[in-house]
Amino acid sequence: MKIVVIETDHAQISISLSAVFEGHDQHFFTPANMQQEIQDYSAGRFFGQFHTITDVQQAEHEIIRFCNENKVDLLIFSPVFKNYKSVLEIAKQVKCKKIFTTHNLNTWIKPRFWSFNSLKEKFTKRAILKHIDYILVEDFIYSYISNEASHLLKTYRFLYIPSYIFQPDRNRQFNRKDKTFKIVLTGTVDKERRNYAAVLDTIDYFAKTKANITFSFAGQPLGEYGKEVVNRLKKANAIHPGIASYFAPESIATPLMFVEEMETSDLVLATSNLTFKSTGTTEFIGKTKPTGALHDMISFQLPGLLPKHMMVPKQLHGSCFNYANQSELQSILSDLLENKEMLVEWKELAKKNAFHFTANEIRKGLPFFNN
Repeated sequence: MKIVVIETDHAQISISLSAVFEGHDQHFFTPANMQQEIQDYSAGRFFGQFHTITDVQQAEHEIIRFCNENKVDLLIFSPVFKNYKSVLEIAKQVKCKKIFTTHNLNTWIKPRFWSFNSLKEKFTKRAILKHIDYILVEDFIYSYISNEASHLLKTYRFLYIPSYIFQPDRNRQFNRKDKTFKIVLTGTVDKERRNYAAVLDTIDYFAKTKANITFSFAGQPLGEYGKEVVNRLKKANAIHPGIASYFAPESIATPLMFVEEMETSDLVLATSNLTFKSTGTTEFIGKTKPTGALHDMISFQLPGLLPKHMMVPKQLHGSCFNYANQSELQSILSDLLENKEMLVEWKELAKKNAFHFTANEIRKGLPFFNN
């Protein structure tokens, strides 16, 4: 197959797509900075050819011409947040199977509008989906559609490819330097997406008890909330040095910095909010919107903890669990500190569970490989 991917925002999705379609002729239309990010995160496991663009609007005619002249078999749009008119023209004019990726289901299926411009945008989004053959979604969204919103299957055809897949042959770059129980919290420190109240209280508790535990915030602190979280962590470190680490608000977090934190951690801790506003439309994290923490567990073979409102995928049973509040989180982490065998068991199951998310496993659910 000849495949074209339009990617402007999510390096990890392109890496996953490249792995799933390994062996096929892959072309990625993406800005130069995104190309560099893809190469940094993929660690040599990327099989596509880059075509440098500024944005989709600027490259609209180039993409249409390339796809039609080269008789592309499959065109994949990565999540789209702007240039909707150009996306629509590409979807209308390219003659092949088309896949549209979304991380915000409600924003595309039933978006709200609050102005004349947003109303026009709503109709443009609907028009885009009419020219799409498949909508590509991730674990939580796919489960939500299958179990709670099956009526959508009457109108749309959905495909499942996670943003992060597990690549067994990916080389580790970092190793642990001590035996401290290390917990990693991924994603930007952003009030709109995450609530750190329970975690910060838990860190204070372990700081006062001088526990052999550390919390790594592997995401950029954003805005005033990010600064507030960092200040709390500084106070905890003053009580028990090393209880927390974080990326400084003014620094630039590189892919290599993120990989180091992941490869030297024992457990992923998610702190996602229940809801998230996407251009005025409410998304429910763990249902209509995924969380990156789940994919970090998969790609780095780590056990994890999710807030109670998020469903644990069946493929991660035994290595991923829920916590309801600060008291329960503190209790679970205390048990893992005292019972080393339990942590070892979780980590061994996480290694096995990751193999449910290899490129070979994902291909089994895709129609392009069943002919």
